[in-house]
Amino acid sequence: MPVPIWAGHYIGLPFREHGRDRAGLDCWGLVRLVMAEQFGLALPSFAQNYKSTMDLKPIGRLVAAETQKWSQLSSGEEDAGDVVILRVRGVPLHVGLVLGDRHMLHIERGINSAIESYARPHWAERVFGFYRYNPFLQEEGASYGLTFE
Repeated sequence: MPVPIWAGHYIGLPFREHGRDRAGLDCWGLVRLVMAEQFGLALPSFAQNYKSTMDLKPIGRLVAAETQKWSQLSSGEEDAGDVVILRVRGVPLHVGLVLGDRHMLHIERGINSAIESYARPHWAERVFGFYRYNPFLQEEGASYGLTFE
């Protein structure tokens, strides 16, 4: 599946700690924004759950808890709108949005939002897994979504 045309509307957005809008985003903020605008999914902010995108332990714990609420996919099953979780310093805490053709949209400290291949060596060895939002796995009253940066 080729990268969707709408992905271009999200290139170059600036990084900002706890950012949740086009003025500045962290990696979860970017996924959250695209999921709302392109897929009609309202995912929670989680910005209050961590002090900094460098808080490895708290974010790692949140990732572990929240991934239980999404369907895990085998490599090759991912599609546009799925989430790729990547390890940073060995901890699964960075997130990107799968676009298709083994490309993701992501943002991180020091770079504006960009499209990159998660198959290239820099990212391939860091892929933790692929996840798809599954409302049927959500418990009534539970928080929705993955929690990362």
